[in-house]
Amino acid sequence: MRLLHILAALVVTAAPLVAQVTYSFSNYPTQGPANHMVIADFNRDGYPDMAIVVSNPNVVDVYFNDHTGHFSNYTAYPTGDFGWALALDANGDGWPDILVASTGTGSTTLLLNNGDGTFRTGTAPITKAQASQFVAGDFNKDGKVDLAAIEGNQIEILLNNGNGTFHSGQMLAMAGGTFNAVVADFDGDGNLDISNAESNKFLVWWGKGTGAFAAPLQVPAPTRGSLFSVATADFNNDGLPDLAVSSNYNPGNCDPTGGPCGTTTAHIYKNMGGRSFSHISSYQIGDREGGVLSTADVNGDLNQDIVDVTTAGGVDSGVYSYRPGNGNTTFGAEQTITGGSAFEIVLRDLNHDSRADVGIPSFFPGGEGDVGLATSGYKTCTGVSSASLNAKFCEPQGDANATPSFYVMAGGDSPLGVQRLEIWVDGKKIYQKLGNQLYKKITLSAGRHRLVVVAVDKYVGTASAAEYVNVQ
Repeated sequence: MRLLHILAALVVTAAPLVAQVTYSFSNYPTQGPANHMVIADFNRDGYPDMAIVVSNPNVVDVYFNDHTGHFSNYTAYPTGDFGWALALDANGDGWPDILVASTGTGSTTLLLNNGDGTFRTGTAPITKAQASQFVAGDFNKDGKVDLAAIEGNQIEILLNNGNGTFHSGQMLAMAGGTFNAVVADFDGDGNLDISNAESNKFLVWWGKGTGAFAAPLQVPAPTRGSLFSVATADFNNDGLPDLAVSSNYNPGNCDPTGGPCGTTTAHIYKNMGGRSFSHISSYQIGDREGGVLSTADVNGDLNQDIVDVTTAGGVDSGVYSYRPGNGNTTFGAEQTITGGSAFEIVLRDLNHDSRADVGIPSFFPGGEGDVGLATSGYKTCTGVSSASLNAKFCEPQGDANATPSFYVMAGGDSPLGVQRLEIWVDGKKIYQKLGNQLYKKITLSAGRHRLVVVAVDKYVGTASAAEYVNVQ
């Protein structure tokens, strides 16, 4: 099959590609200092767009993708404050909306999509305390996207009324404050859970599937320094979400000129199944304390990497660090991505080549969005549209003939993104891969088989693609 030649090419080129991913950067001015960025297909034309939260003035600048990974001039929408942004379908009309949290001096803003990528102001969720960040998921399994609001030493669950408004649910109270949270089904029971770091431990709140959460698992910090942020991905390709937790250490002898100070360490916890995690390893990442961890397949090898988004290099530039995953909960040597000076990096395929491109909001000088299109790294299943939730087969195709062992290559996307892909054979699920790309060797008995790839949306819904294969 043609795929075998693709596999050979990947093996030959693996060493230089994993060593360092390169990018071609373009810069897009904003109205003021750029603070945060979200990427979603706001006009549903098949290519993800970007929205940048700006301060002074407080607005969201929305840019449309020109179908090459480059962007048009922005349209600005006023907000009550600037802060962390989240793209979600708040009112269930199938179009991505934008929720902007507050820094603490203003108000939360909900921008509802008009069905064409333009926005109007909606009814912002009312929280018990100031929310610095929101994460989302269908916590009560009613097909609507709910919210978890980060409010200092508590997380407030906000359940969706189905019309773009929310009502308060359970309050998850803690002794200390928390910076961020992540949502995933960690115990595999079909209900979404929430994990966050709190001072010297991280927590996993077990979802009941009703919008309520059980008492959390509490895991102590493995080392000196306070835990700061959490990120989740499948680091060993077993289909279960693992955790990366960052800790900060400040030796107290910082450079008085304002240079790098302290360290950030990423602690890797393997999901052991059920409701337990095992600390596997720790890696220093970045050049200072305070790093915010995220995860992505930066180099396209279908192994999840860890990314540290603390900037370095002064006010006009930054260096973002990542460690490439080996697919077994271990990680390679630290690599860097050079871009603007901010505290966030967003990764998503912007030009349909299957590789993760980067978006970086920069608050100096004057404000801009820096977009880097990947010019190296692996390619898998290309040409996957984000206009709607969809799954795509790249191999096999067209009632293909195959030997008993062959490869399935597939991709998925949606306006808001895809959380995982599944392979089904003759009505039975045999494999799942967290992420939007899949490349898996399977073995089947002789005969004709129906293959289905299912794409599971980031928040709500599934889509599938089917092919037949004739095993000789």
